[in-house]
Amino acid sequence: MKSLFAGVMLVVFMVDSGCRSRDSSSSEKTASTNIFQQAQFSGISDSIKASPKEPALYIRRAEMLSHAGEYELAYADLMQAWNLAPSEPLGEQRVNTLFMMGKAPEAQQVLKELMSKYGNNMNLKRRMAEALQQNKQYDEAIQTYTGIIGEDSLDFEAYHERALIYLEKKDTAAAQKDLEKSFALQPLQLTAITLANLYAESKNPRALVLADMIIARDSAKEMIDPVFIKGVYYANVKNYNKALEQFSTCIGMDWKFQEAYIEKGIIYFDQKNLDEALKQFKLAATVSNTFPDAYYWQGRCYEQLGLKEEALACYTRAYALDKNFKEAVEAAARVKSKK
Repeated sequence: MKSLFAGVMLVVFMVDSGCRSRDSSSSEKTASTNIFQQAQFSGISDSIKASPKEPALYIRRAEMLSHAGEYELAYADLMQAWNLAPSEPLGEQRVNTLFMMGKAPEAQQVLKELMSKYGNNMNLKRRMAEALQQNKQYDEAIQTYTGIIGEDSLDFEAYHERALIYLEKKDTAAAQKDLEKSFALQPLQLTAITLANLYAESKNPRALVLADMIIARDSAKEMIDPVFIKGVYYANVKNYNKALEQFSTCIGMDWKFQEAYIEKGIIYFDQKNLDEALKQFKLAATVSNTFPDAYYWQGRCYEQLGLKEEALACYTRAYALDKNFKEAVEAAARVKSKK
């Protein structure tokens, strides 16, 4: 069954601008266009030319550049300000900009330098944990969050983020424990969804309690995740009628919700109702022809029906869409061996 976990923030960095001069002209030369001459930047750029030693002006322009998506130039301006007057808030602003750039290894190095200077800054410690996670240094990231929790045992965010790393490490027991602690401290919807999903996968009926709680809070009745989680739970405990009901509700809420078609199809497949299963998998492929699971499961149906050529074509398509689809490769090899 599918799991619905939120994603993690990207960590970022831009190369040090030590090779740049301290006036604004060198920054302007790095731009592929005369962006600083555009109306929205011309005023602040003129001010910088008039007062090139004023760090607040560079910080202001960096904020404007960030809003325009010009993160490289924004970081260069922050470095201009940093060289003129380094400070703890400015250090945090540098890191925040680095996160926007997606350069985790370099970000980690900058964080080390900042933490040696501002060792008690909790925000920097969190960013370091995120950088470590992005660099797949999971044990070090866990250790960092454990240190944060040691300083503040009521830090629900640290428990939540550490849980996500445990999930990356496939340690669901530790993840569930941290999510339960985080939810007890601060019952956020995001935590409830992640925790309910874990409960559903482990056939824990508490999945229904949390899912119903989320649904009750959804006044607009637009949230699909808790409904889908209920379907996953019912499917896992083999209450197929209720599972199909929940998955159908998901499709009624959003006909493009591919996972619901797949889960319905798997139920029919397990019940040997291959015609209905194939119908659901084809619907999933109709919603999006780049969804590898839809073709893999069509292949499973065709294989069961003895249609080897069709099965092989579907497995091949699934692998073409996802080069890490190990099951599709194994299934294709299985079909070829039977020819």
